[in-house]
Amino acid sequence: MYDEVGRVIAICLVLSVIFLFIALYIGHTRLQKNAFFASYASRTLDFFYKPLLAVYMFIYKSPDKLHEKMAVIKNNAQRKKFSNTKTRIVLAPHCMRHIDCKARTTRTGIQCTSCGKCNFAKIKTLSEEHGYKLYIITGSSFVKHILRHPDAKGTDGVLAIGCYYEINKGMRELKRKKIMTYGVPLLTSGCYNTQIDLEEFERQLIYFEGK
Repeated sequence: MYDEVGRVIAICLVLSVIFLFIALYIGHTRLQKNAFFASYASRTLDFFYKPLLAVYMFIYKSPDKLHEKMAVIKNNAQRKKFSNTKTRIVLAPHCMRHIDCKARTTRTGIQCTSCGKCNFAKIKTLSEEHGYKLYIITGSSFVKHILRHPDAKGTDGVLAIGCYYEINKGMRELKRKKIMTYGVPLLTSGCYNTQIDLEEFERQLIYFEGK
């Protein structure tokens, strides 16, 4: 009996390694543009996240490459479903605002006044031009308040700006709420004065508007 259990465990471990290898391989090839394979890779990487994190920390001394891979694959997996969403909002991190920002904070995030000191004035304008409402959040706890707010009623799509780690985390959490997410990564990371590629952000808005 114990021999049989041992063989089953060994087979499961071997299959797990094979599945993980396939998922990582997909991340390096054009197959990642296929939603089916990207979805498979995304679920596999999520399942093996903890051991993969340890491996990446050992090899690269940083989890950044892993989080980037996972976010890119999740984007490919959810692009089509995000295109089919009807009510979308933009979630952005507070680390992009100017260090001297005077905007007040409410339960639905920082209320941008479009003072022009940072890129949020432009991001807000672009978002509204394409039918999105911008929410600037200081933590994930704000998301639940935003989704309950009348202005965000019926939200089924979130265009998320953030570092790869936060995009990956947000995608995983919002998917449980049956909300499709597409990520636009920051060019820089940190606690303040972070930036995004505004042209790329606008391209994504135009692309999904066309869908």
